[in-house]
Amino acid sequence: MSAKSIKLNRDLDRMLSQAIERDLLVRIGWGREGDEKPKNGEIGALSMLPENSRSLLLGNLGEGAGLMNRGGTATIQGSVSSIAGAWMSSGRLVVEKDAGDRVGFFMSGGSMVIHGSIGEFGGSNMSGGALLVRGDAGLGLGSSMSGGTTIVMGSAGPGLGRDMSGGVIVVCGGHQEQSDSEMKHGHYSDIPVDVIDLASSLGIEIPLEASVFLGTKDPHEDLLPMLERGNCFTGIGIMASGIARGSSHDVVDTSTKIQSCSEEGLEILLTRPWIEFQESGGKEGTHIVKSLPGASDILIIGGQNIGELEKESLNSSGFILDIDSLPSMNDAELEAIVVSIRSRMAPGSLVMLSDRVDRVDELARKTRDLGLDGILVDVKSLDSSGPTVALPRIGMANKRHRISEEGRLVMIRLDGDTSPETLIIAKCAGIDAVVSPGILGRPSDFDAKLRGIMKEMGIQSINSANRSNIRALDHNVAMQTGLRLTGLERPLPAWTRGD
Repeated sequence: MSAKSIKLNRDLDRMLSQAIERDLLVRIGWGREGDEKPKNGEIGALSMLPENSRSLLLGNLGEGAGLMNRGGTATIQGSVSSIAGAWMSSGRLVVEKDAGDRVGFFMSGGSMVIHGSIGEFGGSNMSGGALLVRGDAGLGLGSSMSGGTTIVMGSAGPGLGRDMSGGVIVVCGGHQEQSDSEMKHGHYSDIPVDVIDLASSLGIEIPLEASVFLGTKDPHEDLLPMLERGNCFTGIGIMASGIARGSSHDVVDTSTKIQSCSEEGLEILLTRPWIEFQESGGKEGTHIVKSLPGASDILIIGGQNIGELEKESLNSSGFILDIDSLPSMNDAELEAIVVSIRSRMAPGSLVMLSDRVDRVDELARKTRDLGLDGILVDVKSLDSSGPTVALPRIGMANKRHRISEEGRLVMIRLDGDTSPETLIIAKCAGIDAVVSPGILGRPSDFDAKLRGIMKEMGIQSINSANRSNIRALDHNVAMQTGLRLTGLERPLPAWTRGD
């Protein structure tokens, strides 16, 4: 379904670019002779629609229909699944039948019209725009709204406006209001005029006696713990390979390649197994950035930038979807977001997922199940165990889900300036690249020290470093990591016995 959905989006983008110039409507789901060929279950379809585009689709779509609309108008003659219209900033999306859960999720502008009913948490986390539902709504309508207007012509389930801090909810039918609700009861006059006009243009009249609710609660913010990453693998030492030290004139190779596991996969050559993390692009080389990526950069996409994501920002070597900064979503919803973004990138672009190390097993499973190129593991965790303990966690998830075995990438994210020893230890532990804000010292000095350590180890390529080249320097680290304890030269019994 993923490949089918990507093709649909790419075909649609090509048709829309031509249709906008001629002010034409693009019709999808009909043959050349007008015969019906409805779509069925495509995910991430009609996403990132450009301004002034007009499209009409016949069929029932899966998750993520109309995601990240940027000014287009689309009508779906059928039903849609969850997170339809999520992160929409402008334009209009019309669904002529029912819609699933979290319709208009994190919507900031534009309008959505659902001619049927919707599932749970419709309009949740809205900050702007209008959501009009002609049927009924499930539980949690307007949860955590901070702006915008949600109108339901039918009835609404329990949990109406939970943690709502702003915006307007209008329910014309029955509803179940919580006894501890902090919403304020409003009046018909509190409904924005442009939303009333939208309803009237569709032949819908909002009754004067409709229930109007206004958010008065301060934005709900939990006090989350401060999680630290750390910048080195304490308690782990580097060992020589057991052969002679390299000569001063020997050439050692510090470079490594990262590549998509698809057939047409893009190959990126790194001068060292390290990628700099930056706020924005613009520098020469490959970096992981949050905005303005260059052609060689990798864009990291999360809650901080997905709402403003534009097609023009996707001219990069690939992207990493940061699950940790996004709301909880199931695999199908994640895949819909991946499809929406991947459709706008060159074939073979790198596509990875990122999450914290205490969720690395699930991260690896999702990456393999969705057929993506690898994982970026952030070493921060709730237990604050640090980078050293992160290595066995990553290693076990890697082995269980055969990430490296199947040609996928494993990267690790650290804080601070990275040392040459940290790069070598990471490579020995099966990590393809370290991601951090900087390296220790000038690049020329860093590389000279890296080459010197490799010569002392007796290896000519950093890619030949392996687990036999590192040791736990004390009993605690050996117990935590399963590495051979220096002096004992074997793992502790707790890691070798069958129980």
